[in-house]
Amino acid sequence: MSRKQRHSRTSRSYQPEKAGDMMNASGQEDEPLKLPPRRKKFPSSLHKVNKWYYNLLFVLFLCLVVFLFWYGNKFSS
Repeated sequence: MSRKQRHSRTSRSYQPEKAGDMMNASGQEDEPLKLPPRRKKFPSSLHKVNKWYYNLLFVLFLCLVVFLFWYGNKFSS
């Protein structure tokens, strides 16, 4: 291995002694190891946050409507 390959930034993550150990299920070294997409491995919880946010807004709106009806009935003659 040349000095350039040994000390480059890209080769730091590559470990030649472990490269032979990472074989896929079929036992072939030619095909790279298939990893799941990042979106599947670390799913986003944004849809859960949006659901809570919109539900909270809906409840606050209902409370406002109920309060305004109560206030209008109590203080109107």
